[in-house]
Amino acid sequence: MSIDSVWVLGHKIRRWVTDDSYGLIEVTSPPQVPGPPPHFHKHEREFFLVLKGELAVMADGTWQTARPGTFFELAPGTVHTFINNGDADAVWITGWRPKGFERFFRDFGVPIEAAAARAQSVSDAIVHRVVQSCENYGMYLAAAKPVTRDPTAA
Repeated sequence: MSIDSVWVLGHKIRRWVTDDSYGLIEVTSPPQVPGPPPHFHKHEREFFLVLKGELAVMADGTWQTARPGTFFELAPGTVHTFINNGDADAVWITGWRPKGFERFFRDFGVPIEAAAARAQSVSDAIVHRVVQSCENYGMYLAAAKPVTRDPTAA
């Protein structure tokens, strides 16, 4: 069951209610919007399942293009990020075990009904808060600057 939609760092997030064993969200990534800087989770396994469009996913330095039906599962400690290099929205599901990381999307989400919600979600103030506190959510940055484009893209 979906509980709400918010913008987080330029991506539309639809949070889902799950049991206590895992967290799950649906993500709509607009064209040319990068994911967070390369990062890893110490304890969580994370997966990506692309439903629509294409998503470039980097795992431990290797980029792969994920199309509808593509599934990636990342072990704890895997450095990863993503970007939609396409011309249309990419829609995908991500989830993690154990549950807990969903607090990140609750705490940094800007309600879609808010004025200029998407722009607010990438404001300097929010980005600064994310960088300063992401480790409190189990997200550990692996590089000082974000990956903004899949180097294999044309």
